Amino acid sequence: MKTRAGLFRAVGEPLEVVDLDLADPGPNDVVVRMAAVGICGTDLHQVRGEWQRPTPMVLGHEGAGVVEHAGAEVDSVRVGDEVVLSWAPSCGHCADCARGRPAACLPLHRAIGSGTLVDGTTGISLDGRTVFRGTATGAWAERVVVSSRVALPTGGAVPLRQAALLGCAALTGVGAVLFAARARPGGVALVVGAGGVGQFVVQGARIAGCEAIVAVDPVAARREQALRLGATHAVHPDGLKETFASLSPEGADYGFDAVGFPETTATALRFTRSGGTAVMVGLPPTGLRLDLDPGEFLRREKFLTGTMYGSEDPAVALPILLDLVAAGRLELEPLLGEVFSLDAIDDAVQASLELPAGRVLVEP
Repeated sequence: MKTRAGLFRAVGEPLEVVDLDLADPGPNDVVVRMAAVGICGTDLHQVRGEWQRPTPMVLGHEGAGVVEHAGAEVDSVRVGDEVVLSWAPSCGHCADCARGRPAACLPLHRAIGSGTLVDGTTGISLDGRTVFRGTATGAWAERVVVSSRVALPTGGAVPLRQAALLGCAALTGVGAVLFAARARPGGVALVVGAGGVGQFVVQGARIAGCEAIVAVDPVAARREQALRLGATHAVHPDGLKETFASLSPEGADYGFDAVGFPETTATALRFTRSGGTAVMVGLPPTGLRLDLDPGEFLRREKFLTGTMYGSEDPAVALPILLDLVAAGRLELEPLLGEVFSLDAIDDAVQASLELPAGRVLVEP
């Protein structure tokens, strides 16, 4: 089986579209014809060289498509079903998966670091040589062969272009609020970074009933987008101190770092009140470390935690998000940015690197 895909070879080199060989699907696998794939910050870490992964690699993991083939032992989806890809399928064996936390699965993270699927293979090649998969998925392609556990059915509840956002940004951002912070109505939330994931954190805070939601971002278009999605305040980083001095001098009940740099985590923690919870949502470049003041935790009794993929099993969280979309409480369409064809994959990546307000999509 063949597929066209966008191939990343090295930092500084343009992505190119090539014809790859796909291994035949097994009895528990499905073939998904991709309809739309978002460009996530995780992909950009690789493009910028901030993470070291084997190459050549097909990046992309935030996507939606239609099942073209289902193996003989697959009973979760059928041919023709519309699905969202989950990059964190449960291995079914490790302690984290047993706890319902497949995004923390150690075999999965070893696979991501090695550029493979959880079973250690990639199933794609070019001229007989192995091609690796980004985030155990490799979705910047016309079609992918994945375990049926990766393909989560939507029931056709949302258009595929919008459904792509559910595959990573929405599950991560909304989940950070509802499942990691467990935000309660009436609270004050701070969201550092109003990019793709940050915009879903803003919506998660609105859904949770937060009384005040402060989004901070240096990009004006992103601040405006945050206000449209439910933020009560949207400020440049230089204005954050003044905003909290008048809004909530003691700080936020919940602080979310949707960027992932030590400086942004420090900001989220600093402006979280005594006894409040700060959540690290964005992933940092390799090798960066936090410089923490013990007084934040001892004297002020703050909580600092991380979240991976929204701190809930995607198979459990996705139906919850679909219900929120159906009820009009979770918006997807306004978050869509420019759409590029697969042939323009390098242009799509460059557009995403410019920090647009909307999620850049590729439609294979």
